[in-house]
Amino acid sequence: MKLEIIEKCREELRAKKLNISNEIEAVKDSMGSDTKSSAGDKYETGREMMNQERDKLQSQLGVIDRQIESLNQIKTNKQFEKIDFGALVKTSMAHYFISISYGKISVNNKDVFLVSAVTPLAQLMMGKKAGDKVNWNGKDILIEEIN
Repeated sequence: MKLEIIEKCREELRAKKLNISNEIEAVKDSMGSDTKSSAGDKYETGREMMNQERDKLQSQLGVIDRQIESLNQIKTNKQFEKIDFGALVKTSMAHYFISISYGKISVNNKDVFLVSAVTPLAQLMMGKKAGDKVNWNGKDILIEEIN
């Protein structure tokens, strides 16, 4: 199931990357077609806002590239005794994939939450084994299975 999760996430990340790249091109086109008016300052302000938008979008592309790189580092056939980066964890509350901060995706009619190893919940679970419990926001969560 890990491979399917990774592939679906990669697919969604590639789609986001394409959308952001298209937005960057649109901003560049707008910057190229924007002509200086007699208002002067208004032109410079608009141009600066477009530069900031382009920079923000390029930053988002960098985040996506790092997420894809992290997914590429996961060994899908590795067996885990304890929870660590790359582990798929079934708990009494939900399925968690300790990988990247991405949120919920559905694979094979199951919802899986992709969480980074540095998130508070993942930090609570790190090093735990099947059968252990963690307390999250006042609720006991049983770790049922680790793959």
